[in-house]
Formats: sequence, structure tokens, C-alpha cells
Amino acid sequence: MRYYFGLLLVSLFAIGCGTTRPASGDPFKMFVVSVPSITTLTPNSVPVNSVPFAMTINGSNFGTDAVVFWHGTPQSTFVLTSSQLMFNVTNADLMFTGLVPIYVRTGGQNSNTVDFDVTPQ
Repeated sequence: MRYYFGLLLVSLFAIGCGTTRPASGDPFKMFVVSVPSITTLTPNSVPVNSVPFAMTINGSNFGTDAVVFWHGTPQSTFVLTSSQLMFNVTNADLMFTGLVPIYVRTGGQNSNTVDFDVTPQ
């Protein structure tokens, strides 16, 4: 029994004294995830019943998994760069006047919400 206990202590000591380090060289380095942010929508408003169009969303920290949400509904999103996205606005999206909340979800985080204005004619 003493032999096994001694062997266990020697093994733990050897593991604790290893020389391998994380690839970053800093064992205490934490991962920082930047929150996505919308700065502008292009266009930022159109009249009700307008023709369908592609909206551009400018901002920052958009990942390759970014998804645009239009009124809480996920849209098919084209990631152009980490600061620019596009998605298609349809006829059905433009049938009613009012503010439409738009946000982006990427990396499990939501961006700020920016309102798109569907104006009366």
C-alpha cells in the first residue's frame, strides 16, 4: 500500500512540474469575445409597399455565423466582411408602416437593435 501511495505522489509531482505550456505562452490568458454592433442600415427607411431590395448592415464584430433578425425573425444573411452584412427585404416585409427592430446574432451574442422605418406614402 505504501508503495502505491508513494508512486501516486511521485506521479502527481511529475505532472505538476511539467514544462509544457499553452500555445499562447500565458496559462492565465482568457478568451475575449467582442459584442457585435450595428452602426448603420442602408437604406434606413423606405415607403410602405416599396419594391424588394438588399439591405446592407454596417457595424463591427460580425462572425461568419452572423444572422440578421428582422422583427425577431432570422433572415438568410450574407456575410461580406466582419463589418458588413446583407440580406434581402421582401414584399411581405414592406406591407405595413412602422418601425422594424433589426439586430444581429453572432457568436451567441446579440448586437444592439436599430430600427428600420417603413414610412407612409
